[in-house]
Amino acid sequence: MAEDKVDRSKLYIATKCNPSGVGASLKGRVGEPHGFDAEILTHSCKASIKRLKCDYIDLYQLHFPSRDTPVFGCGQFTPNGKNRIPKFVDHGEPEVFERQVLAVKALLDEGLIRYWGLSNENAYGITMFCTTCDRLGVPRPVSNQNDFSMLNRTYEADTWEAAYRFGLVGLPYGALAGGTLTGKYLSGLGPKYEPEDRLSECRHVNQPEFQPRYGSPLCLKATEEYVKIAEKYRLTPTELALAWSRQRDCNAAIITGTTTVRQMEECIKALMIDLPEEIMTEVDAVHEQYRNPVVYLTSKELHLQPPWLGEDARSASKAIRT
Repeated sequence: MAEDKVDRSKLYIATKCNPSGVGASLKGRVGEPHGFDAEILTHSCKASIKRLKCDYIDLYQLHFPSRDTPVFGCGQFTPNGKNRIPKFVDHGEPEVFERQVLAVKALLDEGLIRYWGLSNENAYGITMFCTTCDRLGVPRPVSNQNDFSMLNRTYEADTWEAAYRFGLVGLPYGALAGGTLTGKYLSGLGPKYEPEDRLSECRHVNQPEFQPRYGSPLCLKATEEYVKIAEKYRLTPTELALAWSRQRDCNAAIITGTTTVRQMEECIKALMIDLPEEIMTEVDAVHEQYRNPVVYLTSKELHLQPPWLGEDARSASKAIRT
């Protein structure tokens, strides 16, 4: 009924275009990698608007770079994308950024979107997009949605500086590292933070090949230390992880994912907590010991099963995915 409708102006809808061909690809090109060129970007945006049953999108984001730059846990750039997963179609030339900025301009001009943002970008990409926008008279992106958590603070280096200089705010995903920072995957502690009958339904158990970087042995060892801090201050690990991410100056909001009412309530409570400097300092101390354990530099296989940690650590990580 009309009286039950929500005022659209009070909703802020954000979505993305995936350059891997996931979702509504143009002319049946499902699963084919593509760039963010005008035809396919407009097609994807209109398909999202149709599915969402709205007239426009408030924030439309480019899901990850379509060029040969590392994403999703890979920390080493190699020309021609030797270490790049997934596939790519561009090589980051200036004309590529110009095409993509003009494609976004078409969405803005048509009123399909109000603002636009980047995701999984680095300092080079932010700089190229923003300087291209300035040159062409197109509004700059307003946000950057990157992987960010106590287990992955790589954003706080060059990427944050570029975002800060050009006025982009951080909208991080992965603040719980796919659930790892809740403590539920730690041996002996899991049922304390997630009902045992639900553990088998959790992401790293029922989707073992999806983002395995979050459950690496070093991630689990670092998580053990963060759980100790949370328990010391009578917080849940989830509360610590989300409150910490929200308080970092580089972030404007935190993206969460929940599957139960209990999880949603815990996330809401976490985002209302202000951590004292004492806790922030203790988190920094753990970070100095376990620096960005989500990221692998040269070998994903070594990252997931590091021989130098010993069999116990490797087995604890492997147990999540088997």
